[in-house]
Amino acid sequence: MTATSGFAQSVTRADAFLLDVSKPVQYLAIALTMVAMVYQCLPHVPRQYVDYSHVPLLSNIAQPPAFGSDTVADMYESKVILNDPGDMYTKQKLDQAPEEAAYWSKAASAPYPPAVLWAEAGLYALGRWTGLQFYGLILMLACVFVGWSARYFLQTRWYLFPLLYLNFSYFGYRFVYVQDGSYLVMLVVIMAALVLARARNSASHALMAVAITMKLSPLYYLKNISGMSRRAALLFAAILLAGLVLPYFIWDNYLYIYQFQEGIKGGRSELASAIIIGGLFSVLLWYVETRLGFDMEDRVGWGLVPVALFLALKMNVARHLLIVLLVPDKRGPRNVVAAVALALPVLFPAYVRFGSSLAIATVLLFGTLVWYLGRVGWRTVMDDLRHPGRTVRMMLSTAG
Repeated sequence: MTATSGFAQSVTRADAFLLDVSKPVQYLAIALTMVAMVYQCLPHVPRQYVDYSHVPLLSNIAQPPAFGSDTVADMYESKVILNDPGDMYTKQKLDQAPEEAAYWSKAASAPYPPAVLWAEAGLYALGRWTGLQFYGLILMLACVFVGWSARYFLQTRWYLFPLLYLNFSYFGYRFVYVQDGSYLVMLVVIMAALVLARARNSASHALMAVAITMKLSPLYYLKNISGMSRRAALLFAAILLAGLVLPYFIWDNYLYIYQFQEGIKGGRSELASAIIIGGLFSVLLWYVETRLGFDMEDRVGWGLVPVALFLALKMNVARHLLIVLLVPDKRGPRNVVAAVALALPVLFPAYVRFGSSLAIATVLLFGTLVWYLGRVGWRTVMDDLRHPGRTVRMMLSTAG
């Protein structure tokens, strides 16, 4: 028995043991994980929203004085839209407040496609009407995503939830203080698509199209269109055209968001490496999906990874990859990758910097695909390599 097969058998035995744990123990583990998450999040709540000095049990907790950068930027853009929707990408009719200009320029404030901007503008208006404020509703979206994920993990592999979320220091900071609002809106849509995919409901395709119009991370999922029914494919294409192409004919300066994102981080060398690594990963993933017969759930979760990997490598920002790896994986590997990449800098801070989490996650993701290639069978893989034309036809014919 090789070391690899021995490790695989150990993983299989551990997985079987954990899945056999009684339901009350599973619920308790997830509940305790949520308590730990709240504890890690408390120092990140801005005093501008809730002042702990008036709460006896929390008065000694240090708080940031004001809202985080993304909250401020998203609120400004929401006010621009509610003031005049036609000004969405020109931003000429509403000046920035000093605290808004201190964080971001007008151009750098929420340079996103209209679908996510309209969603955030609606949340801003609802927050103002209910008194919960924009910050409170974005925080609620984070809770919805985490709660929905916990429910999904209980239906699949419950132990992935504590593995992924007991160490919540980084995403506690991102979700509660900085507030990655646009990502959280997209993640909730992705969770809805994942739940529908689990029920084998083709409406999940439409939700994935909506997610693509919000953030480009799920763009790889587009390759599944050939496997959709005619009606689902037409709806999918119509949503993409309405969300990404039609805005060019409606809003002046719409294309600046893509030019802006292209220029803010990463040079030619980063772009070249991102294309090579991201392209290789995409091809390997497509092959694995085809040979192992990945179902709709698998394809929803993995559909986020290739473009997110490309963006993370191009910008050298791990967040773009790590955040999509939070989407539940019923098989487990994607979430394990995220857990390990986030845990190593915390466990070994003197040796592993957080900036290396992108490299760690990238290596582990490729390792996951190699693991899957082993399940395909190396004889089959080598035979497919010797007949590339046949292999490409197979991959194209079974997409989706």
